[in-house]
Amino acid sequence: MNIIKSVLYILSVLLLVGVTHATEPPLFPDTSLFESGEFTKALPIIACDAGVFQFSQVLEGTIVKHTFEIQNRGDAILQILKVKTGCGCSTASYDNEILPGKTGKITLNIDTNGYGGKLYTDIIHVISNDSSTPDFILKASGPVDVLATVTPKGIRFKGKCSDSHEAIVTIEPNPKYRCEITGFDLAELKGKITCNLKKQNQMYLLTVRNQIKTPGRYWGKIVLNTNNEKTQKLDLWVSAVLK
Repeated sequence: MNIIKSVLYILSVLLLVGVTHATEPPLFPDTSLFESGEFTKALPIIACDAGVFQFSQVLEGTIVKHTFEIQNRGDAILQILKVKTGCGCSTASYDNEILPGKTGKITLNIDTNGYGGKLYTDIIHVISNDSSTPDFILKASGPVDVLATVTPKGIRFKGKCSDSHEAIVTIEPNPKYRCEITGFDLAELKGKITCNLKKQNQMYLLTVRNQIKTPGRYWGKIVLNTNNEKTQKLDLWVSAVLK
C-alpha cells in the first residue's frame, strides 16, 4: 500500500512540474513572439557623424589620407563586409567588426594623380550587416591644383602618311610650385615620332613630328619629366590614323 502511495505522489509531482513549465515562456522565444513585440532582436546600427570629407586644395600627385569614424549604435556586432570606392585611384582599409556601442575606422587613401585642375569627388559604399542600411554612403572631395598647363592636352595625327604631320605643345608651369621640365621619354612611341623641347621665357615648347610613312595606326604617351617632388611626370597622349 505504501508503494502505491509513493508512486501516486511521484506522478502528481511530475504532472505539477509539467503544467508549471508549460505556462512559462520558453528560454528561446519563437518567431511569433518576436513579431508580437514581446521580444526585440539584437541588431547592429551603422552611423558616422562626419560622413563627408572635404580637403583643401592640394597639388596633383599628393596622397590624401583620411579616417572616417564608424559607430555601432546597435546592440549586436556590426560586420563591415566590404568597402567599395568609386575611383580606382583611392583605396580603403577598415575594421571588419565593431562591437555594440563602440567605434571603428575606415581609412581612405586618395592618389590625386590625373586630377590636376579638377575637383576630385568620390562616393564610398560601406557594405555591412545592418539590415536597415546595408549600403552606407561616405563622400570625399577636394580641389586638385595642376603643376603645369599643357596645351593641347593630346595630339592626334590624321591624314595621308605621305604628308608632313607636326604639332607644337606649350607647357606653362604653375608659378605657385617649383617646376622645370628636365626631359621626356617616348616609351612605346620610339621610332614613330620625334620630339624637340626648348624653353621660351617662362614656358616650354615641345615640337612633335610624325615619322611613320606607311598607312597604319599608333598611340601612346610622351612622359615629360619634372623636378617637382610630388608630380615628377606629366603625360601627353599621342595618336595617329594614317592612310
